[in-house]
Amino acid sequence: MSTQSPENWKEISPYLDEVLDLPEEERASWLELLRASKPDLAHLLDKLLEEHRVLSQERFLERAPAPRADESALCGRKVGPYTLISLVGQGGMGSVWLAERSDGRFERRVAVKFLNFALGAKGAERFKREGRILGQLADPHIAELIDAGVTSNGEPYLVLEHVDGAPIDEYCDDHKLDVPARIQLFLDVLSALSRAHANLIVHRDIKPSNVLVRKDGQVKLLDFGIAKLLADDPSPSAATLLTLEGGAAMTPLFAAPEQVSSGPITTATDVYTLGALLFLLLTGQHPAGPGPHSPAQLVKSIMEIDAPLASRAVASENDAALAARRAATPEKLRRQLHGDLDTILTKALEKKPADRYASVAAFEDDLRRHLRHEPIAARRDAVAYRLSKYVRRHRVGVAVAAVLVLLLAGFSVIQAIELRRITRERDRADRIADFMTSVFQVSNPSERVGNSVTAREILDNASKEIDTSLSKDPELQAHMMHVMGRAYTMLGLQHEAQPLFERSIKLASASIGPEDPETLRTINDLAWTLFQQGHLKEAESLERTLLERQRRVLGTDHPSTLSTMDLLASTLCEEGNCSEAVNLDREVLERERRVLGPEAFGTVSTMDNLSEALAFNGQLAEAEKLEQESLDIQIRVYGFENLGTISAMMNLASIQRDMGKYEEAEKRFHRTLDLETRVLGPDQPETAETKYDLACLLARRGKTEEALALLRQAVDHGLQPRIDLKIESEPNLQSLYADPRFAALVVHAKAVSQKQN
Repeated sequence: MSTQSPENWKEISPYLDEVLDLPEEERASWLELLRASKPDLAHLLDKLLEEHRVLSQERFLERAPAPRADESALCGRKVGPYTLISLVGQGGMGSVWLAERSDGRFERRVAVKFLNFALGAKGAERFKREGRILGQLADPHIAELIDAGVTSNGEPYLVLEHVDGAPIDEYCDDHKLDVPARIQLFLDVLSALSRAHANLIVHRDIKPSNVLVRKDGQVKLLDFGIAKLLADDPSPSAATLLTLEGGAAMTPLFAAPEQVSSGPITTATDVYTLGALLFLLLTGQHPAGPGPHSPAQLVKSIMEIDAPLASRAVASENDAALAARRAATPEKLRRQLHGDLDTILTKALEKKPADRYASVAAFEDDLRRHLRHEPIAARRDAVAYRLSKYVRRHRVGVAVAAVLVLLLAGFSVIQAIELRRITRERDRADRIADFMTSVFQVSNPSERVGNSVTAREILDNASKEIDTSLSKDPELQAHMMHVMGRAYTMLGLQHEAQPLFERSIKLASASIGPEDPETLRTINDLAWTLFQQGHLKEAESLERTLLERQRRVLGTDHPSTLSTMDLLASTLCEEGNCSEAVNLDREVLERERRVLGPEAFGTVSTMDNLSEALAFNGQLAEAEKLEQESLDIQIRVYGFENLGTISAMMNLASIQRDMGKYEEAEKRFHRTLDLETRVLGPDQPETAETKYDLACLLARRGKTEEALALLRQAVDHGLQPRIDLKIESEPNLQSLYADPRFAALVVHAKAVSQKQN
């Protein structure tokens, strides 16, 4: 009999539990009794008990093997073109050394991995396979394979990218990353594993020491040394040694049930170990509970005992220090883990592979949905649950019709449940219902027969109703004014949004306080509106006041604080102080990469703004490089038809124009304009800005007819206030100054600017 299948393990497990519960001196007589009826089972249990005694003493499962006695003699040894410097790691497969290139061709520090000779032919086969596996993978989050060879002593070695970083759990704790930031970092691990699975490779040994994070926040996944290729391998030795016996190569603390029972290894194995790693990052402990664990306890936990809910695991700890390392209090941490994250982790850690996420990509998708406050796939499809997610995602409004319908439908459903218990919420729901009804009413229905009501008309009607319909609830009145102001800004109507924001701030300051997060958000929106209208001095003053409050109330690293710093930098650069703007945005970018992650929306947005400031400051080469990096990230994460991607494309085109790369810039401007026309519409300010920039380039290239046509469209679509001054002082349009059609266009622009002001 063996433990090679889950069925055999189920037969053995009850007997092992029984004998482990006995005092050690009574176990021998118990085994003698069992041997009379089940000799094979007794023999196997005797071997397991002996292994349990040895491993418990050596703590084999929870520490790496001791280094070989002759390791110090290897310092300074040459391996191919590399010189060994120091031992950096030791494991079951062999040792890893820090080395540097010493043949004079170029300088680079690398990691050299040697095979442990004790592994013999089986280990050599695995080691050769690691080189083949890493050679297939090309991902920014997977350590690069640089070279491979055999020493003069016949030792095979791999030369890998040297990653100077900390294990992911230590990095998160040292930087006190909160729960969303930890998940954002973990998503890079999932991205790397998705790439590996796409190449038919399973890692099988995911643990903190194999997931390092560099000082710049870049995640690197190491050690595919025991990875299993899912593709057919024609080599008989590979099939025998790696598929049949490879299952034993693992780190027990982070092993999946099928690895413990020698079951089939699939991509679901990595899903389980990824779930164990995320559980550790979020709760500070292993799913098996706080250690130390004896081998038998660990095996029993992996095979039989379901992991606790993450929110309960931290509740039992009640550790303020643990919560502080996650930028939270114990109660806040429990709330963050409760619900979706409990569900996601439970699914990833299911005992049966078929019950887990079908792929790492599905695991990743649910985590991204959680961060976006969208319903997750692992959660049952309950209407109330999906509605609450929808409300949370859109609570500040994403479009006029969506905001209005959301308020009406959301409060109708959710408040219907609360009406029986909370009188205050019932009254508020009634007020909102009355307000929404009045918004959609038309004063003279006969005048509207056969005509459609535009979003602008609905907004205008709603804005007039706020003062009367919601006058008894200043807090709600302030919130609705904020929502309506956001809706106007989404339509490009900054002038109409400004008074709503100003009144909302006044009401909110009186009802919930001037430093409440809701009040601060409205101030930020007002500052943005002033900036968009060209009221730069007012915007700068408001941004500095807001930034002081946010640093005091929210902290220097809060996303809202960093967003305001970024907006202030844009305002300063627009005022002509681009040198200060560059310094400020550099600080924001460094903080956001650390706090939010290198591919977070806020981080990429700051990259765009910094590149624009660098360009205005004359640092064009650095600006182009940074903007290209930003554009690559946005295309990969969000796709082409995304406002951030479109903005990055326009910025890059402008920079390339200023660098004299006219042909490349013109193509990019046309591509940007095509996307904006399709995604935003032809008459939006962003589209007009691109038309203006393209017109400047065309004028510089002597394409007068196209330039004048685009300028006329930019003026008519309300590029910005004082468009006439912008045109008259634009050096890129100098070639058009003598054309009488340009003079007529300036006159037309003056009329448009006067009307806007």
